[in-house]
Amino acid sequence: MFHCNVMNLAKHTKQTAVPKSSSYGTENLLCHISPARFINDIEKLSDKRIQSLGLLSDYNIHTELASAIETIVQSVIHGGKILIAGNGGSASQSQHLCSELMGKYKYPRFPIKAISLCSDVSLLTCIANDFGYERVFSRQIEGIGDKGDVFVAFTTSGKSRNILEALCECKSRDIPSIVISGQPNDKLNRLSDIVVSVPSDDSAIVQEIHLQLVHILCETIERQIDSNEDIWEEVVTLGRQGYEYLILDRDGVINSIKANGYIKAIEEFKFRRDFVSHIKELSTTFSRIIVVTNQKGVGKGLLSMEEVHAVHDWMKKEIQNIGGRIDNIYVSTSSDNDAPTNKPNTGMADLIKSEFPEIDFSKTVIVGDSASDYLFADNLKSRFIYVRTR
Repeated sequence: MFHCNVMNLAKHTKQTAVPKSSSYGTENLLCHISPARFINDIEKLSDKRIQSLGLLSDYNIHTELASAIETIVQSVIHGGKILIAGNGGSASQSQHLCSELMGKYKYPRFPIKAISLCSDVSLLTCIANDFGYERVFSRQIEGIGDKGDVFVAFTTSGKSRNILEALCECKSRDIPSIVISGQPNDKLNRLSDIVVSVPSDDSAIVQEIHLQLVHILCETIERQIDSNEDIWEEVVTLGRQGYEYLILDRDGVINSIKANGYIKAIEEFKFRRDFVSHIKELSTTFSRIIVVTNQKGVGKGLLSMEEVHAVHDWMKKEIQNIGGRIDNIYVSTSSDNDAPTNKPNTGMADLIKSEFPEIDFSKTVIVGDSASDYLFADNLKSRFIYVRTR
């Protein structure tokens, strides 16, 4: 109805009227479309998708995907990077895989070094203009590919010249190559090390299965990657070497951060596993453990001090239940970056000193995950340990 009204209005508006002789027949099309006419097509195409998922049970896909995962994990363990490419819809699969590896899929971990060779428009058009489109991937591999890296190519047809040239470049540099394709062909089999092929001639189905394979691949890789860092072992060692006091930032150190927001409820608070596994030992090593946290959301009116206190009371109780302790928590609530109590300014340190005059900041380890934490420690002449966000 809305479209029809628009078209009727257009008839009375000389400058915007749609001619009745329009070759697109827009007027009649918009006035007579009904969702019901699409139901049959939707049902048929949906059934086709459901049936296509059966391709995921193909044993050959499983065995080749397992080999691909092993290859990638070995590269990651030894410091290699994953180079990924594809054309058209497969280029989006390349970017998707890259984002899952560099960000995360499901589990907290360090970023896996990955580069989508499809993403830099200036570079792609430069190489295509100077060397030909068939070299847009092989030229990049020549420039940044190292032994120990892995190349992953997505291709529906398996015939793209730029993918074949990239595979040839990998052969010449002993870089293992994985192709996730539609129907396999002799060229792919001879140029690549592993081919994960979807046995279908329907490009849409092939690309949809490729998306499923990306998710399976990412989750399986994450389960194999040990993301633990030994920063807490380093902190404990410092405590045994003469550092007596420990100051911890909260978000990103004790708990996982809430991206682009503030933790307002207990349900949103997720302890970092590495912290939980060390807090008991930290508590027996350091004579004082203090938490200092900027909670600017209070000053901005986005959460209340009652909500902050409720989270902290629960946090302290949970830490006590596992044999650890927190001696006190100091909160800066100002939304003004220059407020004396906001890190990196030392107002909260003055409050600590007034309550615990025995604390010597030169014998203190400060653990944080941001530049403000580093500068806070530097201002106090304390030892700083950087913990990466997970």
